[in-house]
Amino acid sequence: MILVRWFAAAAVLVLAASGFAQDRNKLPDDVATALKKAGELEVYSLNGDTEEKDGWHGSKVLGKTTVKKGDATKLAETIAKGVTEGDKGARCFVPRHGVRAVHGGKTYDLVICFECGWVYVFVDGSDKPTRLMISETPHKMLDKILTDAKVLPAKSDK
Repeated sequence: MILVRWFAAAAVLVLAASGFAQDRNKLPDDVATALKKAGELEVYSLNGDTEEKDGWHGSKVLGKTTVKKGDATKLAETIAKGVTEGDKGARCFVPRHGVRAVHGGKTYDLVICFECGWVYVFVDGSDKPTRLMISETPHKMLDKILTDAKVLPAKSDK
């Protein structure tokens, strides 16, 4: 009887943990709202370094462009989908993409490493980001936005 209870408790914990992980790996509501309603988003090509003293969240900016209206909405949806799909993050963080949204008097910066499967979300320049996993889904769209603007995306080590 004790063994049955122990297995039941373990099953409840596993189910709770899996539900928690699913809820946890989504964009926070304020970030999702900012991306959707900002009207325009800045897209950055980053060098992958995180030790650049004068860099954008530690990375040298290789170039950037602005995405407006409908394209910004599509990008916001694609990023949200990528975060929802994110299911594995490596120990590394080599960011080569960034997205900035300004909405409601706040600045939301997403620093993205597709190599490692992470996106770090900074609000108003905070030095303690929210870390979320991200899938490859937004990668091609971000690279296309950059190349269409004649900004070279950083080369991945993949």
